[in-house]
Amino acid sequence: MLRDNGADVVFIDSGAIATVVRQAFPNGVDKVLQLIGATTLKDSLVFAKQGGLVRMTGIVGDNWSFDNFAPMDVIPTAIGLTIYAGESMDFMRTPFDELIGQIEAGSVACPSCQGPFPSIRSVEAHRWMERKLAGGKIVVVTDSALATSSGSS
Repeated sequence: MLRDNGADVVFIDSGAIATVVRQAFPNGVDKVLQLIGATTLKDSLVFAKQGGLVRMTGIVGDNWSFDNFAPMDVIPTAIGLTIYAGESMDFMRTPFDELIGQIEAGSVACPSCQGPFPSIRSVEAHRWMERKLAGGKIVVVTDSALATSSGSS
């Protein structure tokens, strides 16, 4: 899905992503978008090149801090580290209607866009999750929620 939407190279993190990225890009990469958080941030800092930028924007690794953090030991020389935490107003400015329109028009590939799943199809939704077919979040809604969103009663 990432390649279908313009990514040139995709790495799947097996726990040693810095080694794999450095093999592909021996001098490092210009920018790193770090979505996991403190759990993998040290690894992400290793494959940015000098003058590169690492932006941490997510905490899906369920670890919000480092134990015994020593910036001089963790952040390599000449690597920029920034964060984006986002506030509720930032979220409200997200152009969801534009994104939905792009998906509907086919200009953004979304091969797994199937949702939301009605509750009667929750087994199918779970199978999608187990097979990692969704490429994102899976939403299961109650029948009454579907009726309300479609204008039915």
